[in-house]
Amino acid sequence: MLKDEYKVYEEKMKKSIESVMSDFDTVRAGRANASVLNRISVDYYGTPTPIQQIASVGSPDPRTLVITPWDASALKAIEKANRGRGFFMPTDHKAHYEKRMVNGFPCLIVRAESKPSQRAILFFFGGGMVIGPDKGDAAVLRKLCYGTGCDVWFPIYPLCTEHCITVSYDMAYACYRQMIALYGDGNVSTCGFSSGGALALGMAAHNNALGAPLSPPRHIVAVSPGEVPWNDEERARMQALNPRDVAIDYAFMAKGEALMRHGQDNLPEYMLSPSRGEYSGVGDIHFYYSTDEVLYGAWPEFEAACRQAAIPYTVTTRPGMVHCYCMLPYYKEAREDFAKVVEQLKK
Repeated sequence: MLKDEYKVYEEKMKKSIESVMSDFDTVRAGRANASVLNRISVDYYGTPTPIQQIASVGSPDPRTLVITPWDASALKAIEKANRGRGFFMPTDHKAHYEKRMVNGFPCLIVRAESKPSQRAILFFFGGGMVIGPDKGDAAVLRKLCYGTGCDVWFPIYPLCTEHCITVSYDMAYACYRQMIALYGDGNVSTCGFSSGGALALGMAAHNNALGAPLSPPRHIVAVSPGEVPWNDEERARMQALNPRDVAIDYAFMAKGEALMRHGQDNLPEYMLSPSRGEYSGVGDIHFYYSTDEVLYGAWPEFEAACRQAAIPYTVTTRPGMVHCYCMLPYYKEAREDFAKVVEQLKK
């Protein structure tokens, strides 16, 4: 009897582990990983087909994925499917969803009720400015929405694979402007993970660089924010952390500047390295890092920026965790810290 029950639970546990590992494989990070394509299907002769079934996928270096279709006629369909990774309209009835076009790019708005809330969060996905969001982000948006009582705006900002980062900032800041107009001064916070965390910080720096025409964010939460390292000490710290990081490769951070510039010169320093921005006026900033990730090497620069601006800030660090760990609910520490994020944005 006990042996039979053991077999049942063993099988269930194996399936649970397989599901978790599948989710881990699709985590977006700065290191190229063919598994991020696992959930993308291609319309192949009228049938939704996983990319891996009609093409080989390789990663010749930490920054590149190469998709080689076995049938050349499928190339256009693969390109269309990969571009379609960006905007998604959830079909569930767990929240109220709205699509809004901002500067020619889509923004998903998630609400608990049909009418706007009193406050809102501008939430940015990560992906190194080269990979768009996927449907799995919807669960995070709903958790933030219901946990904080705020509407959540989720801009599908233009990526640096096709645009200079100034275009990304223009679209994101246009969202922020519309939100201030709708919710009022002091009622909009920003939040993001990885490169999205850098954008969440960047909105405040950008606003100040423009002469502060809008009220600053009420709160900023940045999970594992990174930047182009801009001094020898920061580069050395990132390089020292590289062997311990299973997600982000320092090579991506070191070469990211050319990607974000997209051939353009004279960019504001804070767009490439948000720690070089000016943050006076912000309500408070909350950082989250694993002490074993490359981007933790940027923390001293961000701390110096907060001190320079004389604003309240906190940092939560966890040893042995992965990049953007608190967005992964499989860890006890992640669940605890995501709950902290919700409470910080709720205030």
